[in-house]
Parts: sequence; structure tokens; C-alpha cells
Amino acid sequence: MTDLLRVLVVGAGRAGMVHGRSFAVGVPGARLAAVADPQAEARERAAAELGCDLAFDDPVAAASSEDVDAVVIASPTPTHAEIAVAALETGKHVLCEKPLASTLEQATAVADAARRSSGAFLMGFMRRFDAGFDRARERIEAGEIGEPVLVRSTGRGPGLPSEWALDPRSSGGLIAEVNSHDIDTVRWLSRREFETVYAAGRAAKRPDLAERHPGFVDVVAVTAELTGGGLAQIDGACPAGYGYDARVEVYGTEGTILVGDPRARSALVVRADGAVVDAVASWRDLFAEAYRAQDAHLVRVAHGDDGPRAGVLDGLRALEVVVSVNRSLETRTVESVPPASDG
Repeated sequence: MTDLLRVLVVGAGRAGMVHGRSFAVGVPGARLAAVADPQAEARERAAAELGCDLAFDDPVAAASSEDVDAVVIASPTPTHAEIAVAALETGKHVLCEKPLASTLEQATAVADAARRSSGAFLMGFMRRFDAGFDRARERIEAGEIGEPVLVRSTGRGPGLPSEWALDPRSSGGLIAEVNSHDIDTVRWLSRREFETVYAAGRAAKRPDLAERHPGFVDVVAVTAELTGGGLAQIDGACPAGYGYDARVEVYGTEGTILVGDPRARSALVVRADGAVVDAVASWRDLFAEAYRAQDAHLVRVAHGDDGPRAGVLDGLRALEVVVSVNRSLETRTVESVPPASDG
């Protein structure tokens, strides 16, 4: 590896461009070396904006290239596993956006490759890098609320993702594409694992999409039992319409912690006919600093100055819960969450 970590960003969509702009502007110890996307228009537009000399049309070949040291995977979920395995098998460091993969078999293959690789694997759970969420974790670990016994997490997005993400069979659907973050947040803040889940969901706003994609839901509510007697509730919605909403409450034996707010940091307008605040428009706005901190963390891990804050097993465990939630949506019964393999 050269002195500057040479970073490849795979995927020129919204998430990919967040990482691409971060590295293009400058992350200490790294430089943006290349982008990869099979769609020519998106690839060329990204390379021009980011000032990249290298632009690959084959993400798997790019991930194996000798011209890069680290790979940020922000491509569609069904492509994650193949790209990650290719990168890991050639000793690259990997930061993968959620969810880890489309299936548990694919996720296990990534975990196996990560175990064998000289490169590090980081899971892209950006809430772990948000100052507010991290402060909540610190206060919980300091014992300020006693023992966490109930976690309630809300994850709602303002607009629908791409067409491929609407089909639970190819992407895991809403619970994977939106609420993977909530699943990880429950595990991270409670320090417990999921044991059982019961989920109910509806295509409340877009029943037409359920006709096209069987199993599609745009609102979901999950009740879970956690190890050690803990409980959790997760609600998700997409498209929520009003804005991006990520909120968590951790109730403990001695108190409670609330983190997150659907209101943007803006002025409050008060009139005779009511009060108005601006909603958070996008996850890119709410977690802008968290994404930059996450990219800087990748560099520190690659240089041996830090360990992964979220690793491949965190991605695997989250996907185990996703699969069990989707099964519960289908069976309308309580489903067990099998312990994830240690890969």
C-alpha cells in the first residue's frame, strides 16, 4: 500500500457520490483513485465531477485492480457480495454500505473471505459515527440509565429507492434497505442480540407496487425479544413523504435516553395559524458529518491505527434479523432469529 490510501468507490448513485465527494474533497491519508459503475452515463458524470482519472465499467475487476488499496461498495445490494469477495481476496480494505448482501449465503461468503483476507472489512452503519448517537452510547455504557431493557427505533425515508430495491426477494425490501440501520442500532445500544421477531407490514401508500412486487410493504412494525430479557420495537416507512426521520429511545432500569429529531436545525416560525419548522430533507443532510467520519475511520483502520467500529459480523447479524422479519411478514407468526455464524 502506498502512503496515501488509494480508494475506489463502486456505485455512482446517491450513497456512492456521498463517499466519492468526501474522498475527492480530501480525507487525511487517502485519495480518491477511481470510480466504478456499469452505467456509462453515471460513471462518466461521477468521474468528471470527482476528478477521477480511472473509471471502470466492471466493478468486480475494479475491486481487484492493483491501482487501488481500498474499496467503498455503494452499488445495488445484489452486487455487494461478489464485489466484496473480489476485493478481500486481493487484500483490499472494504467499506460496504448496508445491507451486507441479498442472502445469508452471500453474506457468509463475504464473512469467509474477510476472515481469510489481509484486508479489513467495515460495515457502513453510519449512525455509529453520528455525534448524537455515539454520545447516547457513551452514556448508556457509563450506566446513566441503568440496564437497557427496551429500545424503540424509527427509520423512515422520504422517497422510494430504485426499482430493484422494492422486491424483497432481491434486496430484502424495506426492512433491509431502510431499517438495517435500526436493527444495528438496537444491537449496538442495547448490547444484546435478537432472539425472536414478530412483524406486520402494509403497502399503505403504494398498493400498486405490491401488485408488481409480491411482499412489498411501505410501512412495517416489528416487535422483538432480545437476549437477556430485553425488548425492542422498530418501525419503518418509505416513502414517508414529510422527510427523513431517524429516532431512537433506549429505556433503562434507571432512566431513558432519546436521540434523533425529525426537525432540521432551523428557525421556528410561529403564526396565528400555527407553528412550522423544517423537516430533515435527507439522510445525506442529517448524517453528513457521520459519513465523513466513517470515511476517515476507513483510512485509520487501513493504516492500522484503529479497529473496525462495525465489522462483517455486524452486517451478518443484521441480515439474519432482516431475513427473520421478512419471514414473519409472510407467515404472520413469531419467528426465531438464529445466532449468526462467527464466519
